[in-house]
Parts: sequence; structure tokens; C-alpha cells
Amino acid sequence: MNLEFEDYTTGFPQELKLMLFMIQSDPTTQPSALEAMAENIDWNLFMRLVYHHRLYSVLYLKIKHGNMSFVPANVVESFRQEYTANTFRMLHLTAEMEHVCSALAGQGIRNITLKGPALAHDLYGEISMRTSKDLDILIPLENVAAAEEVLETLGYVTKEGRRITAVQSWKWREHHVCYMHPVKRTQVEVHWRLNPDSGKESDFEVLWKRSRLSPYTQTPVRMLEREDLWVYLVTHGARHGWFRLRWLLDIDQMIRTMPMDTNLLTKRLKAEGRMAIGTQALRLVSALLNTPLNSSYHTLLSLNSKTGDRLARHGVLFMHEMVESPAHVKSYQSYLFALRSRRQKMFFFIERLYPSTWDVEQFPLPRYLHFLYFPLRPFLWFWRRMKRNTMAERG
Repeated sequence: MNLEFEDYTTGFPQELKLMLFMIQSDPTTQPSALEAMAENIDWNLFMRLVYHHRLYSVLYLKIKHGNMSFVPANVVESFRQEYTANTFRMLHLTAEMEHVCSALAGQGIRNITLKGPALAHDLYGEISMRTSKDLDILIPLENVAAAEEVLETLGYVTKEGRRITAVQSWKWREHHVCYMHPVKRTQVEVHWRLNPDSGKESDFEVLWKRSRLSPYTQTPVRMLEREDLWVYLVTHGARHGWFRLRWLLDIDQMIRTMPMDTNLLTKRLKAEGRMAIGTQALRLVSALLNTPLNSSYHTLLSLNSKTGDRLARHGVLFMHEMVESPAHVKSYQSYLFALRSRRQKMFFFIERLYPSTWDVEQFPLPRYLHFLYFPLRPFLWFWRRMKRNTMAERG
């Protein structure tokens, strides 16, 4: 174990440390050292951590092809079953991804898939190595209503009940809307922005021109350019506090297997006010996954080293909580605020003044009276907070 690893994982259970060393693509430890780490391991806790971080497919193949006989047979069998089930799930999601993307394109709606099976194949060379619960598809803002009509014809229903178009501010307060298929049990998230923080980002036209075709699918499916994808995945993982290590492993895979122009990465991180997020990710993959960083990545890392280190230390706090959302952790809101650039922090306070879709749900008004939501907003916010506190006390 290197000193940086020990420093960042202070307070981690031994089971989580063992998992991290096992998933390293090029572990520095010898099999005997891993076996020594596995002594007195609570294998039930180990399995819960692996499932929480969605790394059972990776671990299964590591164990299968590596010298890890110290892992109990029942643990290996459990991972094998989940690996097989995930393979079928990803094949099902692949078919639905091609179906949805083709249907959108058939109506003249350009679309870029952000994650899902195409990303799994892009990063790992096979779809079974990564899990996905939904499809994330980016489209132009002006096509949101048309995309909803297409999805409805395919049998999807919106989880938001169309409330997203209820107020004029939805275009910049929201960044996606979710749809579920009640029969196929698949979920599609239609994005018109990559991120929900109102920060500066490349518009769809620019992203489309730089996008590339996935080599995985039979029908045309477009993906983000690699540098755009790296910035998007880093921002997504940071926003969720990296509470699933699967997201950090994605960054590790990109650095190890995909040649990228770090000058472009730096330029785009700076343009979007996300340099601190980029350095946070590099700190974490280097310390926790032993990801080899070449001189160009070290140059990027040095541009915001202190802030990146501070955010990295904050981020590791969410990794062993095993919660479905870090929002339940008290420090999460302060962490999210720390991720924002100065410009984004300014917009954060401006956003609080604008009515939201939650205000409309809470206190419905006719459209011609929507202007009243501005003076009513403080009272609605207070009312909502009181209701939330009351429900928490009853719970």
C-alpha cells in the first residue's frame, strides 16, 4: 500500500480497501499480500460493498483470471450469477437503445447517447463489464416536446407527469426528464443539458459536430467525443460524490486505454469552470486505483492542486456510506456548493429566486397568474421545508 492510498482511505473498512486493491488494473501488490489483506474479512460486508458500488462484473473477471483463490467459493458464485444476469440486462438495454435512438432519428431528432451499453463497450470492450439502469440521451432543447411524443408512441410514460413544462424557468432550472416503459421496465432520460448546475457548457450543435459513431451497435448511435466524454463523466461522478466507485473506475479506464488530448481537457474544464472537479478526479484515481498519470495529466493536476485535493478528501466521505444517494449525508449540500465555480455560485443564488416545478405542484395556479410564484416563492419554500421536517419527525 502506498502512503497516499492510506492517507485517503483513513476510516475505510478493510473490506473496502481489499476491494479497491482487487479492482486495480495493474495492482502493485503480490497475490500473497492480497491474501494477507483478506484475513479476517467479513465476506458478507465485502459482497454488500461490491454490489453497492456495482463492481461485481469487474471483480468476478478479476477473480476468475487472477490468482485469488482466497475468495470463498460462494462469493465467487454470487458474482458469477450477477455477472451473467447483467450481461442479459445490457443486451436488453442495447436493443432498446438502438430502438429509441432510431425512432428519434426517424423523426429528425438528432441524439447523442451519453452512457449505457455504448459507453460500456467503449470503455471496457464488452458490455458485461459495466452496469446501467437506464439510457441517457442528449437532444437539442427545441426538440424536447417532439421527443416526448416519440417516446409516448413507443409506450413510455413520463415520471414527472409533464410538470417540467409548467413554468418558463424549466429550460435552465432542469436538465433532463425521465420516462419509464411499464412493460419493458426500461428507463430513458432525455437531456437537453449535460449538467443541472446552470454552468457554462458546450451547446448541442458543438457537441454534435465533435461526436462519433459507436462501433458497437448495428444501427447508428452517436457518442460524445472522448474529451467531451471525459469532462462529462468527471462532472457526473463529482456531482454524485463518487458514492459508487464504478464511476471512478470509468475515469481510470479512460486514462489507461484512451489516448486523449489533455490540452483540450484543460481548455474545456477551464471554459466550464470545472478545473477543480477535474483535479479532484485525478487525485482520486491516482490514490485509490493506482492509475498511472503521465506528465500531461500531472500538468493538468497541478493547475488546481490544493482545491482538487480538498474536494477529493471530501469526496471519499461518501464512498463507504452505502446510501442510494449522498443527499442523505449531512455534508453533501456543502460539498455540492464547494464544487461550483464562482460564476456557478452566483447563479445558484439567482436560481433560488425563480419559481420551480415543485412550487407549481405544491400550489397550482392558472398560467396567467404564474407571475405570483415570484413573491410567493419564500413562503412556498418555508412551507415545503416545514412539511419535510414534520415528516422526518414522524418517521
